[in-house]
Amino acid sequence: MKIFNKTLIISGGKTDIDFAKEYLEKHQFDTVVCADSGLNTAYALGLKVDYFMGDFDSVSSDVLKLYMDRKIPNSTDAEFVQYPAEKDATDTELVLDFVLENNPSTIVILGATGGRIDHLLANIGILLKALRKDIETYIVDRYNKIFLVWKNTELYKDDMWNKYISFYPYTDEVTNLRLSGLKYELYGEDIKIGSSRTVSNEFPDDCDKANVSFDDGILIVIQSKDK
Repeated sequence: MKIFNKTLIISGGKTDIDFAKEYLEKHQFDTVVCADSGLNTAYALGLKVDYFMGDFDSVSSDVLKLYMDRKIPNSTDAEFVQYPAEKDATDTELVLDFVLENNPSTIVILGATGGRIDHLLANIGILLKALRKDIETYIVDRYNKIFLVWKNTELYKDDMWNKYISFYPYTDEVTNLRLSGLKYELYGEDIKIGSSRTVSNEFPDDCDKANVSFDDGILIVIQSKDK
């Protein structure tokens, strides 16, 4: 039985292979699950694959055959699940559902930001499923780290993905938002969806920890940098 403790999901969006190589040199995962053409990315990286899932409409037919025929030496025990092309969820959502059923400790999703904007929005949206199970789940790429919070949270400068940190309501409103320890502090404001009030904050030089607190709602947290 495979252990899902720290799980990597490779989505089917465009992935910066050089960044992925750099990232995977620094981070190890117990389980790797590919959503459809995420298998192309895993193949390009020479990454061991544990599961590959999807309708397989966008993965290279040659790459798919290699994995199905168990011709990839480090992935001969990889399991696959094929979904119908017409379905009520994206391949990435179905993969996330599968991973969540196996009680991981942490999930990181690569390939969720490049390419189609509709898929990017959907990928941010499905983070709620992991949040409801209180499982740390992050979307990462070279420029961004995206996650959701629904309770008071401490953030540390040493853990920052990049220079900027933005907060955006996932729900219609986040009430009584307080930000301390950041360059631009808030002392209790209701932030409604559609407002850019809390975009592009950052740590000041003299502070290493920030506190984020609010009474109700869910925040999207985005740590990012300019290209």
